[in-house]
Amino acid sequence: MNAAIEHADTYFDELVSFLQKSLSKIWLFSCVLLQIGAFGFCAPAQAADLPSDKEPALAPAPLPPAPFSWTGFYAGVNGGFGLDHYAFTYSYFPPGVAGQGAKSGITSSGPLIGGQIGYNYELTNLPIIDHAIIGIEADEQWTDFHGAVDIPVSNGIFHIGTQLENYGSLRSRVGYNFDRLLFYFTGGFAYSVTKNYYTAGALSGSRTQFRSGLFPSVGIIGIGAEYALTDHFTVRAEYFYNFTGAHYADLYQTPTSTIGFGTRSMYHIARVGLNYKFDSFGGAPVVAKY
Repeated sequence: MNAAIEHADTYFDELVSFLQKSLSKIWLFSCVLLQIGAFGFCAPAQAADLPSDKEPALAPAPLPPAPFSWTGFYAGVNGGFGLDHYAFTYSYFPPGVAGQGAKSGITSSGPLIGGQIGYNYELTNLPIIDHAIIGIEADEQWTDFHGAVDIPVSNGIFHIGTQLENYGSLRSRVGYNFDRLLFYFTGGFAYSVTKNYYTAGALSGSRTQFRSGLFPSVGIIGIGAEYALTDHFTVRAEYFYNFTGAHYADLYQTPTSTIGFGTRSMYHIARVGLNYKFDSFGGAPVVAKY
């Protein structure tokens, strides 16, 4: 009996020893696996932190701004001042009074305001005329150019007056630009609406009106400078000489009485303006090349 018990104890001790050794091996093997796994996960992170011989990728360069172009339609407003002095011959022959005739003159001046529309085309990539501008412009002006003169005559005062109420023109423009700064010449046809009037003793209150139209013999020439504040807004300063013609009237009050005098619509005009330039049609965008 005792031998059997001792044999059982020995077997149990051997089993416990075997289990302890097996668990120790399993634990050791597990630790090895954990170490291998930890190294496998950590190695990529460590490699990412190491310096690289490759240059970093550069961000694409921004597109350069498109160069300014004067090509396109525009519309705007203007204002200014006009001045003229005109010497003329007059005649005064009222009934029953000794007539007379001599020379006199009228100085006319006043403000103006108006608007213009037009189109410019900029010549590019051409020899000699590169950056030249050609264009066309139409304008309409409302004016208060007026003047008068009092002439002493045998029976009182002969009063003559003139007023330019409005004028307009259709002109070509030729110029040269330095990027946003443009210098130009302009010229074309013009018309005007001029009112002439007089008062003279018993004939006081008589009034006559003359009109001039679009004819080759009348016109307008000028020079100017324009600057682009932005891609759309431009400012300008201009000088014009408007020679829409002289007017002379022989007025027969009775078969034996006449009054004759002259005026003209020929003015030196200075004005400034503001334009809005519309985007040109069919413009190709600028694309950067790498």
